[in-house]
Amino acid sequence: MRKGALGILMNYLHFRKKCLPKGGYGIHSPFVFDLYTTTIENDSRESVFESIEVYRKELLGCDIGIIRKSIAESLNGGFRGELVKLSRIARTASVPPHLGRLLYRIVNRFKPNVMLELGTSVGISSMYIAKANPQGVLYTIEGDEAVFGIAQKRFDTMNITNIKPICGIFETELPSIAREVPGFDFVFIDGDHNGTKLLQYFNVILPKLNENSVVVVDDIRWSNDMEDAWRELKANRQVSVSFDLFRCGVLFFRKGIAKQNFMLRYGPF
Repeated sequence: MRKGALGILMNYLHFRKKCLPKGGYGIHSPFVFDLYTTTIENDSRESVFESIEVYRKELLGCDIGIIRKSIAESLNGGFRGELVKLSRIARTASVPPHLGRLLYRIVNRFKPNVMLELGTSVGISSMYIAKANPQGVLYTIEGDEAVFGIAQKRFDTMNITNIKPICGIFETELPSIAREVPGFDFVFIDGDHNGTKLLQYFNVILPKLNENSVVVVDDIRWSNDMEDAWRELKANRQVSVSFDLFRCGVLFFRKGIAKQNFMLRYGPF
């Protein structure tokens, strides 16, 4: 069950008490310090963001409704068969601008060849990822046919050719993609806020990761079971470094680095 406002507030107060201050103070790993100060904390605006945010504004102002064709992840997103306005989906099921920019900068820094996204929604996060590295290919899976159609149409309209959108359930499509590709260099997991499912997806992805891979997990504090799953992920023996940015977590698998877990501030947190 999703946490209420009080639970989120208590989580945030605990996070602020434990996290390192902005500016990289207290970070002794050269890799982590450079990554945090130049890529994560440096929240610069790129011109490519404009078209994506224009699309978001269009959706937020749109009164058109669609019939959900799959079970959504929350009451805010609607359930199968329910008429839901696109503005509501864009407001509740899309990554906020600061997270989109973070995804862009991580992908732009590491230039991953094969990228994976679990949870396309209306395609905003997909665009941030794909535009950060036009030479890479992004496989993105969405379980709602109606929402999938909205995203696919916008990809075509914006002529974003390095996205391979797939409509289906994660349990079926993820193993299929994993068999098809040589490996995953970047993964963004969003769209199924269930700790048990998160661990299942990670176990499918893990054998296809390499030491330069990056995995971003959204909504790590969505619920108690998501928090438990995040703790298990960062404790995995193949994870060398983890970043807890309050809303999302980032996992690295680099060899030759002492295992460390960092709680770092980013964006509004």
